[in-house]
Amino acid sequence: MRIVSPLLKHAVYPAMHRVGWLARIHPNSGYAVVNYHGVVPSDHVPSDHSSSDRASSNHSGAESFLDGNLVRPEVLRKQLQFLKKDFEIIHPEDFRGWVEQDKPLPPRAVLLTCDDGLLNTLTDMLPVLRSEGVFCLFFVTGASSGDDPGKLDPRTLWPRMLCYEELYRLMQTGALSESDLELPAEAEPESSSKTFQDRWWRTVRRASRLNAAARSDWMNRVRSHCGAKQSLGSERRWRLLNITELRLLSDAGMSIGAHTSSHPILSLCSDEEARREIQESKIELERALGRTVWAFAYPFGNPSTMGEREIRLAREARYACAFLNVEHWGSAPSDRFAIPRTHVTSQTTLAEFAAHLSGLHNRLQRAVGG
Repeated sequence: MRIVSPLLKHAVYPAMHRVGWLARIHPNSGYAVVNYHGVVPSDHVPSDHSSSDRASSNHSGAESFLDGNLVRPEVLRKQLQFLKKDFEIIHPEDFRGWVEQDKPLPPRAVLLTCDDGLLNTLTDMLPVLRSEGVFCLFFVTGASSGDDPGKLDPRTLWPRMLCYEELYRLMQTGALSESDLELPAEAEPESSSKTFQDRWWRTVRRASRLNAAARSDWMNRVRSHCGAKQSLGSERRWRLLNITELRLLSDAGMSIGAHTSSHPILSLCSDEEARREIQESKIELERALGRTVWAFAYPFGNPSTMGEREIRLAREARYACAFLNVEHWGSAPSDRFAIPRTHVTSQTTLAEFAAHLSGLHNRLQRAVGG
């Protein structure tokens, strides 16, 4: 698939989309789930690389690497208009009715979801959803159940962020060495690759072996060590929702699901910690919102970051269903605790979007063993 994917993306899929063939293909399961991670807010301009980054041929992308998970508002609008034309966007509560009570879904049903709970989901994404008259299931971490995740740490100008995104920015300062990290070693031999993104991801993996309290203390030490007193630029790009803002999203008719308490790589957590991350995020959000949190999304949601243990723990936590961030999984297709999703990135074209939702892309991948 690595060889033919560019041909599919830039030639085959656009041709099939133009003549309407993709609109005639039904998803394998009868429905599709789309996953976003927010939109690029209008006040966000990615910063330039640090001097150390510019000097290194191994590091390219800086913030643009993280921004690749976001789409621009105008792109989101076009995708929603396409879905309204060729599919039927359902309310998350209709999907819940199918999961819990076997209520039928309409043909070519599509569920919209969005992970992480960044502030831009309220300030920039919600207006697009409302203007198009559609609803979304937002998965947020336990941090958004607190009074003010956005409160600034007096020692820095860093508000409450996703740990792995904040770590990326802190490591860009170039002030961290391996000895500074003081983290558990990897269980497997470290990769020989020395790119910035490889070093960052290896650090995320090692930090995920700590429990949430220890990881929080470690992040405080990293912040102090880096002395990163710098503005984020766009608060809407980086900050997590607080409970007041989350309630506004919920009051707008959007559904809220859980995304763990602190967004670690679950497969690297101990049994006790993985269970706590999955269960307590449900409890925290239900207490804060005063309503049932019935859906869960695995952080990162791919085979390298979670597995059958996490699926079992989601069941035991009494969610109605749980979502992956990939389109194919080894479990039975009907497993409602391993529901596949189409992950939309900044590079997803409309024709590619259509091919994924129709199930054609996944069929081709499986046919060639990709």
